[in-house]
Amino acid sequence: MADSLKWGILATGGIARQFAGGLKVSKTGTLTAVGSRTMESATKFTEQFGGKPYASYDQVLQDPEVEAVYIALPHHMHYEWTIKCAEAGRAILCEKPFTLNALEAQRALNEVRKHRVFFMEAFMYRCHPQTIKIKELLAQKVIGDVKVVSSEFGFAAGKNWENFRTDGAVGGGGLMDVGTYCVSFSRLVAGSEPETACYCAYIGAKGYDEFGSGCMKFPGEITASFSTGVHIDLKNGAWIYGTDGMIHVESPWKASGGNLTVFARGKEPESWKMGCSNDQLYGIEADAVAEFLEAKECPYMTLEDTVSNMRALDMLRASAGLKFAAETLA
Repeated sequence: MADSLKWGILATGGIARQFAGGLKVSKTGTLTAVGSRTMESATKFTEQFGGKPYASYDQVLQDPEVEAVYIALPHHMHYEWTIKCAEAGRAILCEKPFTLNALEAQRALNEVRKHRVFFMEAFMYRCHPQTIKIKELLAQKVIGDVKVVSSEFGFAAGKNWENFRTDGAVGGGGLMDVGTYCVSFSRLVAGSEPETACYCAYIGAKGYDEFGSGCMKFPGEITASFSTGVHIDLKNGAWIYGTDGMIHVESPWKASGGNLTVFARGKEPESWKMGCSNDQLYGIEADAVAEFLEAKECPYMTLEDTVSNMRALDMLRASAGLKFAAETLA
């Protein structure tokens, strides 16, 4: 485990601010540099969170003090900047979805392996003790064999919201934003990859899925369903149903205070309250990078897991007819 890690952040948007807040409470991380398209934006960010401001992303990679980079850029830019970070020899924590499709993911990770740098896709919930506890409970078969998974993640942005998430050309929409969590969680619980997948979505005039519902069929007689969207408020919880009971996760993504409860057949319900602050959530993620830095990947979210999640997203998109002009197809 690295005792300390000096971070650079690419971009200054909302998710970058959340990660910077996490670095303030992490055990190992220090914010060293922040890159933006303008010096004004970078300076405002560093005045609040610390670090040196740069008016470009390249300058962050050129800073010799930076050891790890958090890529908080829009989806369609992850592919390019992952490769640039790998070439610069920096450890990489890249926001989800990693790329726009599995082909891009595999090509980018080939460069990561070539340059022997750490990489993790930033599914912060995977590093949290609550998710680790869920995996332990499933391994102990407290609800028997898993058969059905149900999850939700959606929020209601205004109809006039202007954001890359509302641009169908660059991977906008519910599935590629918060829907990725549901797909990731379903695969984690199933312990395998979907054989079939279908996504029914409302695709608006701008070419992105405003909201939708999906289902996947896994080996071992397991099915998963989910709902997601960027223009619909959902309860944002998860249920896991097994042959001998069920598990309810009130706050699976942000782990912000809801209970994790097991309803095993013939037994009294058992609950754990494992919530944390938003800063703590991202601090745990930063510390996971430091912990597994020398191993080049984190067991909570491996490189193969990232590629497999992109393959599942490809299947779901194909069923809905979702295509992105910015994605690499060959």
